[in-house]
Amino acid sequence: MPFEAVLFDFEGTLVDFQWQLKQAVNEVLKTLADAGFATDSYGSTPNYAEIYNQSAQLAATEGISSDGLKMMEIIDSIYDSYDADALSRWQLYPGTVEALQQLESDGYRSGLVSNVGSRSLNKALNSLGLMERFQVVISRNDVAQLKPHPEGLLKAANALQIKSDNTIFVGDSINDLRAARAAGMSSCYLFGGEHPAIEGVNFNADFKIKSIGQIPLLLKKMVQ
Repeated sequence: MPFEAVLFDFEGTLVDFQWQLKQAVNEVLKTLADAGFATDSYGSTPNYAEIYNQSAQLAATEGISSDGLKMMEIIDSIYDSYDADALSRWQLYPGTVEALQQLESDGYRSGLVSNVGSRSLNKALNSLGLMERFQVVISRNDVAQLKPHPEGLLKAANALQIKSDNTIFVGDSINDLRAARAAGMSSCYLFGGEHPAIEGVNFNADFKIKSIGQIPLLLKKMVQ
């Protein structure tokens, strides 16, 4: 099926993965507990997206004066700090700019869907010269639910006015692949980011690449 749009994850896909996942989760759980919030409902080993999404659902359910909103303020503040920490170390993957330029030349529309907050994401995109390469950018602050929920991907496709089945999403994590599947999009797994390929683990991606520079060639082969 010919694609009209290519959506990308950011960290671990266009830049190297620097977010301190374990430390962020531990800090959020401790801070919430210290503030008097029960954290048992998150389970024994929650990831950062599960914590965020569950708390956001609580906030939406209980209303503007709810404990859920207080929880979200805590979580957003901590995640913002880890975004800023990662921002200080992010390095662009080789071939990223060239790949995005080639996609534009080939007539594809491009978008970005990231679980990173808008403040650090916009700073990174501007400093790396990537902002102008995307017709739409969706950050953590633009959605109620993070990937693996499909909200961000669907919002990006809607902004581009492209159908989900004419869109491919490129990412480096299991959450990225799950989000693409839930959105009805094709998925492309990039080795080596948040979830490096593990022997025996089926990532269920429609396509797999070892570098971002392979994307234009992959798409060209599909239309030949």
